[in-house]
Amino acid sequence: MLKKILAGVGIGVVSVAIVAAPSFAATDPGVLETINATGGTSESDGLKIDVAFGNIQIGRNGTGQLYDDTYLPDPTSYANVSSYPVVALSDGTTSLFIGSYTGDNQVDWDSFTSEAALTDSGRSGSVVNHLTYGSGAGLVTADFTISYTYPNEYLNVKIDLTSLGSDYAAYGHRLYWYADSYLEGSDYGYEFGGVTPGGQTVAGVYSQAGTQIEAFRQTAGQNLHWVAGYYHCPDEGDTAAYCGADSTDGFINDFVDFPDAYSTSPDPDAPSEMGIDNGFGVNSEYSTAATDSMNFDLLFSACLDEAPLPCADSGLGTSVAVDTALPDTGATVRTTIIVSVSAAIVFAFAFFVYASRRKLRFAWTNDRVASLMDDLDARLSGMEQRAKVAAARRRLRK
Repeated sequence: MLKKILAGVGIGVVSVAIVAAPSFAATDPGVLETINATGGTSESDGLKIDVAFGNIQIGRNGTGQLYDDTYLPDPTSYANVSSYPVVALSDGTTSLFIGSYTGDNQVDWDSFTSEAALTDSGRSGSVVNHLTYGSGAGLVTADFTISYTYPNEYLNVKIDLTSLGSDYAAYGHRLYWYADSYLEGSDYGYEFGGVTPGGQTVAGVYSQAGTQIEAFRQTAGQNLHWVAGYYHCPDEGDTAAYCGADSTDGFINDFVDFPDAYSTSPDPDAPSEMGIDNGFGVNSEYSTAATDSMNFDLLFSACLDEAPLPCADSGLGTSVAVDTALPDTGATVRTTIIVSVSAAIVFAFAFFVYASRRKLRFAWTNDRVASLMDDLDARLSGMEQRAKVAAARRRLRK
């Protein structure tokens, strides 16, 4: 089926942050908060969202969507699930990466308080984690906010740098968020990135079977950078084939923007797998301001009526205005078919007019047109079959 559908996600419309201000005091110390606690068991009961210590786990169709899929965020220990809100600081000589997973200058968030404001019997609402690192002149604070409306297959993430101690007055910063994906019970998948017809950047990963997408989506007023590739590209780095651009120690540890690019290679540690052990992330522009903010949507959605590769185009809404480096998903074949059909119709009409003017027998003309259309149908079937074979060969090369 050539029509591409993304279930449950309005990709083509402009998205804005949907952050509700909690109406009561924060819980100290923070606790595990859950939105839509009874959901996430199928493709029709929304996303189950667990939040603690700035980490999230997304339940969808009975399984966790981030590595390790069986784990939930731990309110007593940072980074129990592989999703990381990061404040990266550097003065050009000294760096500090708060919340990143690994690196010479990496530190965990020290503590957090939490608050939740839920509606619709707990199925919608927002959760805020107030994160802290250090103390006194070295204190850094940030708010990590998740907002969700049932039964959407996307949520909004907002990260606010709320204060920097005087020790960091001469430091510039970037905000990062990244995660290790876990798609439909598998650690492997493909990557994509591009722009929707509505002008929103969408980038992330999709499953081996091509039936599910996990991705970042740009929201109104934001200009974020992104990466989709081998899961350790943000904090450990690799070659451009795995990370979209070369990175010696990881983009965060190099204190640079994500490259707005994705992996083009099979997994270096599991070349026989379909796809790569992947993840994705986003970051804000470099800033020297005392406070900062970024927000974006996260999509966890099914792609319906799709062959394995076209899921990427579905994430972008249509095959129009997508990155030309995306796997060939049949758009070229579809265009060829449309042109062929149009040409055949014009030819049949012209032949009919010619035959009528020559006063040829009308019955013979109908028989001839029918014969031509049968021949066209056979040609189209052959084209579709060759397209399927070509797509299969592309998947084998992956």
